[in-house]
Amino acid sequence: MRGSLAGLTTIFRRELATVFRTPGYGVLGVGLLALLAGIVVVGGGGATGFVPAIVDLLLPTEVVVPLVAFVLGYRALLTDTESGEFAVIRTYPVGIGGYVLGVVLARVVGLLVVVGAPYVLVGAGVWLTAAPDTGIFATHSGVDSPWLYVRFLAFVVPFAATYLALATAVSAIAASRRAAIALGVLTVVLGVLGGDLAAVGSLTGGTSPEAISGLLARTPNGAFRGLVFEHVVGVAFAPEGGFIATGRALASLTAWTVVPTALSAAALAYGRRLDAFLEGIRASRRG
Repeated sequence: MRGSLAGLTTIFRRELATVFRTPGYGVLGVGLLALLAGIVVVGGGGATGFVPAIVDLLLPTEVVVPLVAFVLGYRALLTDTESGEFAVIRTYPVGIGGYVLGVVLARVVGLLVVVGAPYVLVGAGVWLTAAPDTGIFATHSGVDSPWLYVRFLAFVVPFAATYLALATAVSAIAASRRAAIALGVLTVVLGVLGGDLAAVGSLTGGTSPEAISGLLARTPNGAFRGLVFEHVVGVAFAPEGGFIATGRALASLTAWTVVPTALSAAALAYGRRLDAFLEGIRASRRG
């Protein structure tokens, strides 16, 4: 047990050092900050209050955060496999599960910095620039509060983690960097648009509108959006709630994080055996 924990810690530190030594991630964070700040300024949320700023940021967040998470994770395991370092790591007392978990946890820390810091700075900007009389909405019963923005950030983090886990799975499955990019783009597109398209198709097929929230909760974007409406935007505009089942949405985000992480470990553990098995089948057919 101690040996496994020590191996996981070593992998975590190694990967964390790799993340913080990569200057491109810092540039990515600065670019995200500029984009978010521009959205808030153009949308007017920065001068109006936290809830309007969250409304301005919600849709861009559903698109930009998955892209940033994939940039952080699509080479996380592939680089070690291509360079041969993974084979060397396997000679040390660290299991594949510990290796994958250490890499993912380190990337999550990097994600917190690259994604979390820009959102925190934008929130601080809203707090400093919002007009003093925007704390209460005259036409609604809700109260604008920085705690609502904190709740928003609390949902952004697990949402980003789901796409980081998916990116890690892509890096474990892909045979090359080009394949990882192609799979990553496909995964982001399906994640961002798939749930909404499925919901529209279900409505066309006769599914009741009441069941749509349950369908949306099955996707990371739908679960994230539902949680934001239920616990952030809805607090100010519709206190009775009912946008989404919180437990189902949180379970969905958890599953979309845990399952791809487990798939990454399985791909590394059995990928070579599967490749050899398939190659044997091809060879027998040629013969």
